[in-house]
Amino acid sequence: MRFLQAGPLTAALSAVAGVASASVFQNHTYDYIVVGGGPAGIISAEKFAQAGKKVLLLERGVGPTVATGANETLVWNDELTAIDLPGMSANVGALDVWNEYMCTDTEGMAACVLGGGVTVNYMVFVHPPARDFDDKWPQGWKWKDVEPAADRLYSRNPGTLLPSADGKRYDQVLYNVLSKFFSGLGWKSVDMSAQPDEKTKVYSYPAWNVQDQKRAGPVRTYLPEALKLDNFQLALGTKVLRLIRSGSKVTGVEVQNAAGRTEVITLANHGRVVLAAGALSTPRVLWNSGIGHKAQIETAQKSGVSVPPQAEWIDLPVGVGVKDHPIFPIAFSANSSFGLVDYEGVLNGSDTRDISLYGKNSGVLTQGKHRMIFFTSEEIDGHTQYFQGSCAPTAEGVVTITSYLTHGLTSSGVLGLDTTGKTIFEQSPYLQTASDRKAARKFVQNMVDEITAPSTGFELQTNTNVSAILKAQTSGNHYTTTAKMGTDDGRYNNGTSVVDTNAKVYGVDNLFIVDGSIHPDLPTGNIQTTIMVVAEAAAAKILHC
Repeated sequence: MRFLQAGPLTAALSAVAGVASASVFQNHTYDYIVVGGGPAGIISAEKFAQAGKKVLLLERGVGPTVATGANETLVWNDELTAIDLPGMSANVGALDVWNEYMCTDTEGMAACVLGGGVTVNYMVFVHPPARDFDDKWPQGWKWKDVEPAADRLYSRNPGTLLPSADGKRYDQVLYNVLSKFFSGLGWKSVDMSAQPDEKTKVYSYPAWNVQDQKRAGPVRTYLPEALKLDNFQLALGTKVLRLIRSGSKVTGVEVQNAAGRTEVITLANHGRVVLAAGALSTPRVLWNSGIGHKAQIETAQKSGVSVPPQAEWIDLPVGVGVKDHPIFPIAFSANSSFGLVDYEGVLNGSDTRDISLYGKNSGVLTQGKHRMIFFTSEEIDGHTQYFQGSCAPTAEGVVTITSYLTHGLTSSGVLGLDTTGKTIFEQSPYLQTASDRKAARKFVQNMVDEITAPSTGFELQTNTNVSAILKAQTSGNHYTTTAKMGTDDGRYNNGTSVVDTNAKVYGVDNLFIVDGSIHPDLPTGNIQTTIMVVAEAAAAKILHC
């Protein structure tokens, strides 16, 4: 049996996989235990299984697709959930499953569902430029080193700028308005996937993580291949509490199933544990396992976790340096007629026109939320600061630019733990430096000046001046750098790194991390593509080290 559920099964999952309880783990040992079934976890687990290793992938949440056990299907298609439908991604937060899929024990927003953030995001698929790796990643992780991993990802999960099978783009009034606006400013139209290094004064049709007119990502593009293998197992509803350690060696993991029962899963004698729980949850597993600064391990102990004896604690800067993209929403009426997808009509089946087109693998429901993505940069205090704008209709005739400070920002924070076991921000990662505050104000001021120029006919909505827009800052939910990769071992001489260039945790013989927590910097744009590229590259390094 390759598809397990630790705890009560839904009828749908029983049909998929048969009934299994946590006791199925007894009398089994694994070469690789991968903790977390987000994009990094699925990709790395599949690579390990394809290499012939006995692999167990543990995911605390449920499956979001019919093939992985979901049973809340569309009324007009019992093979698809609303999550599958690209056109519903803009309304994903209003779906009945939203609360079920979101973590409740992280400071920032994170998805506790198979597929992680790729299951619930807006599907913007930004191929990273070379500079994202060439700037702050260590030797062995420059773009020339990771490009083969990117090619492997794109061959299976490329994203698309034109998802409709009939070769048409739908609902293009907003794009037409904005392309005229930006071209009038001297900006250039590019293909953001084919020209990933073009990131200054450029705009593009959105690249979406869509394949065969459905939400793509590793749940569709990697997991099915792993499930074909007898040496691969997936367990849902299984939360990893801590690692079982014997000095510098991990011997197993302690898990809790959906019913609250705990169990220890044993690692093979020469086995490895790979953490892929995400930048907000991987640190908790480390702290609970006696890895990190003393204060956090003591807090983990107060939460009721059985941490190792103090003599086995490993002092590493876990949680230090957390980064995220700050977002500034700029909304304005565009003096044009465009609106939103009829989300309720799609759900209840009354939007027959769009549903009929989708039945032909075409139409607006094959597309994601946004109608344009733009990128630009500014020289700020001696370095280049990059920005992304994701443009989408938010009301009749109103567009909202979700604008990010991206690659080049200089702020970071500190992730911590409270006595309930929830991760918290001990220090905010947002706009902590004068340089970032200057960059944010300069970008927003420039955009407001251009948008409100008399010739445009545009008018700001909701937040109608620069100060109001800056005060409306929200989080990007693109967290990185809580278990940083680098060559300066964090145990010594004020080192800043938690993992080495093979993604192995310093001071532990057989523990690795592959998720966003190891990224030493933020990418130029939405993070999920970069997460997947890094997981491809990290898995290859782990197999050969």
